[in-house]
Amino acid sequence: LIKDVPGWLSDEELEALYELARECTGRGVIVEIGSWKGKSTICLGLGSRAGGGVRVFAVDPHADYRHGEFKENIERAEIADLVTPVRGLSQEVADSFDEPIELLFVDGSHEEELVREDFEKWVPKVVEGGTVAFHDTTWHAGPRKVVAEKIFGSRHFRDVRFVIGST
Repeated sequence: LIKDVPGWLSDEELEALYELARECTGRGVIVEIGSWKGKSTICLGLGSRAGGGVRVFAVDPHADYRHGEFKENIERAEIADLVTPVRGLSQEVADSFDEPIELLFVDGSHEEELVREDFEKWVPKVVEGGTVAFHDTTWHAGPRKVVAEKIFGSRHFRDVRFVIGST
């Protein structure tokens, strides 16, 4: 289902997202920041379907959603009933998003200030014991700096790890 969907996640990362979504219990929803064509969304949706069926909110500008590849890919994967696309910039969407979050996957803008704003606006919505995952923390300075400061430099996170094969 994901082989032909464009995206920059390694097989190991895709498997990790699937497993994280499968382990969600429903104490909160799954939120993905940055969806593009839906490759990671499909992994989150399929993992959720295999687990507790937790709703997935895909936050992205979704410029071509109505007739675009994202919608087609989500429908082909048969997860459209679980996935709610949320059109808009993540920093603006965060202000009105009021669902508790069990799994947050951040793969939006890679500009340091926008990554920092995503962290500051979205992470407080994650339930106690929930999971926060970031993409591109080794290749891009923005995510790397924010994660180093806010996660590795904090005592509020545990079980911090990298996915082997990660970009």
